[in-house]
Amino acid sequence: MSLKNDEAGSHDSKRIRLLWVQKYRPRSFREMVDQSVVKEQLQRIIESNNFPNLLFSGPTGIGKSTAAEVVASELFGEGWEGNFTEINASDIFEQGRKYLETSRSLARFYDERKGVLDNFKLVMNRLAGIAPLAAPYRILFVNDADALTLDAQQALRRTIEKYSRTCKFVLATARPSQIITPIRSRCVTLHFRQLRVDTTAAYLRRITSEENRDLSDEQCLAIARLSAGNLRRALTLAQMVAESYISDAELEILPNRTKPQEIAELIQLVSQNDIHEAIRILDRLLLALGLSGSEILRQLQAHIRAMPLPEETLALLLVILSKADYARLEGLNERIQLEALICAIRDTFVRAPTFSN
Repeated sequence: MSLKNDEAGSHDSKRIRLLWVQKYRPRSFREMVDQSVVKEQLQRIIESNNFPNLLFSGPTGIGKSTAAEVVASELFGEGWEGNFTEINASDIFEQGRKYLETSRSLARFYDERKGVLDNFKLVMNRLAGIAPLAAPYRILFVNDADALTLDAQQALRRTIEKYSRTCKFVLATARPSQIITPIRSRCVTLHFRQLRVDTTAAYLRRITSEENRDLSDEQCLAIARLSAGNLRRALTLAQMVAESYISDAELEILPNRTKPQEIAELIQLVSQNDIHEAIRILDRLLLALGLSGSEILRQLQAHIRAMPLPEETLALLLVILSKADYARLEGLNERIQLEALICAIRDTFVRAPTFSN
């Protein structure tokens, strides 16, 4: 092999090690995919020189975090990182003390004598109180804001009021209804729309073309459908396919990672009042296969609808599934809601135990 080819191979290996979600993360409004209405609104806000607190609402992986960074870059220029801090609320309130102790950006504010809520209040006030660098204010970005408890949101509202002159808040959430009215009324809400399949597929074709990767239109379309509007997931899957980490056959079965017998086994165990074994199957679905709560619920629904159940029993089970889905969205812990679902299904079978597999 020639030296030129050796160098090319070296460049290729470096390119492989760089994740596309990082390499192609937008750095300007022009680079953001779709969201033309939001981009126009943000540009007008920046040009007005009267920056309000913002609430970004929309599904996961469509550009809310990126938009916050682009706004900071447009406002503060090259040194925007010095006036921009991101906090992930779900990390704080799901991982608790462990996250606060190990976070590089938050550990310096952590007080081991205080609980999670008090530490959250302390962190928010310390961060909001930091003086901006060569700017009239700084931006504090709170991602997954719907993970904040009611008390945490009340504390955040007071922090927003206290530091309104020197700190602007940008909140991002997939569930705006979970944000209390006093906070929503203090923010301008911008809605990020779900990306269409053809938009995502066209974006993937452009990226793979720039990377000199041979992905067909059919592959890009399949990835776009599988990602369901989540651009981060789409880019990750496209890179895995392009670098042969996932085959076409594996890509086709990704939406159905659960084997039918696992769902059938789960239902059978629940009907036999074997809750401990049913929870063991649930653990396998969540931890070993990495399924989300929504994926498990969707496959449970499909299996239950195919079972030869009396109409009354089927109706009860479908209502239970719908309530579990709502509780999953409203709550902070999917596992707790899924375990409650298992018990509710068990109670239904106890009252109407006659069915066949």
